[in-house]
Amino acid sequence: MTCQQLRTSWLLAGIAALLVSPDARGQGWALDVSAGRVVYDPASASASTNNAISTLRYDASAGAWVYGSAAIPLQSSASEWGAFGAGGRFLPSASSSRRVNIGADLSGQGVLFHDGVANQTGNGFSVDALPFVSVSAGAGSLEMRGGWRGHTLSYAGVTDNRGVMETGARASYGSIVRVEADGRWVRASEGTYPFLGGTLFYGGAPIQAWVQAGKWLSPVLDDVAWSGGLNVALGRQATLWGTVRQDAPDPLYWNVARRTWSVGVTRRLGRGAPALVPLSASRSEAGVVTIRVSASDVPGTVVAIGGDFNTWQPLPMRREGSEWVLRLPLAPGVYHYAFRSGTDTWFVPPSAAGRHDDGMGGFAAVLVVN
Repeated sequence: MTCQQLRTSWLLAGIAALLVSPDARGQGWALDVSAGRVVYDPASASASTNNAISTLRYDASAGAWVYGSAAIPLQSSASEWGAFGAGGRFLPSASSSRRVNIGADLSGQGVLFHDGVANQTGNGFSVDALPFVSVSAGAGSLEMRGGWRGHTLSYAGVTDNRGVMETGARASYGSIVRVEADGRWVRASEGTYPFLGGTLFYGGAPIQAWVQAGKWLSPVLDDVAWSGGLNVALGRQATLWGTVRQDAPDPLYWNVARRTWSVGVTRRLGRGAPALVPLSASRSEAGVVTIRVSASDVPGTVVAIGGDFNTWQPLPMRREGSEWVLRLPLAPGVYHYAFRSGTDTWFVPPSAAGRHDDGMGGFAAVLVVN
């Protein structure tokens, strides 16, 4: 792809974003506009440069996602690139109602780039196929996974292909404050590379924050990786965010150790207000509003809620007797929301007040705050 084609793709991505009306009632359309020093894994270190980036993404109710990104350089030596991908967490339709779930994380991502220093173009593609089994109980969960990850990179007339087998386990506990421990074993043709790490996540409203650290434990790979991020809701439909991370070499890409950062704004484009508020919509007085859902209407043992009030970023709910409950400080207005199960599936039970078709294959409920 030529430089002119990359510029054109970035322009088209921006035009496409403008054509998606903010009043569209999609399940999960979002537009990211960001800047920073970024690394795109399929291109390894070749696309690690200072860029302005535009991303259009759609998150489906069943956990699938698709996106397209394009970037222009912020300095003469930076790379231009465009990226695309699709994937998600897939489970049998009946699985989400069980304490033990079986499914698979599947994704495919590609990138086209032009190296500003070497004046060379390239492309890369990666595939992940990781079946898993998860067990949940209350606020805790344990997940075991294992599968294959593959990568191909074509650059300067040379094509490199590589694949690894990966197994791992992840344990988590908590709701608004969540702690995770993660272990991975990556097996390549030349050896095995174990990794141990942990994450601390705060999921309150309107601020969410997380920190993560881990270390490779192989004699030939013992680098430390760490990262952190902060999200701040700006009204109902936008989020200001920032991240910084230290990447260690990954046995799939064998990239160099590198530090990256980015800041940006995400604008949710979906779930606009209906022309009429359903007569059955739930109604509350302004202040601290309590949202409830019966435990019998929840698939599984973990549930979160997302809506206009927190830019659709899921907030864990707390079990109180026979109900799941979340209390939020809300100003007067009309809010749309849905629940998210522990298997990352959005749902609204038929008993929810103001339940209506969101126009994109899912449902939303309505809350009127006076």
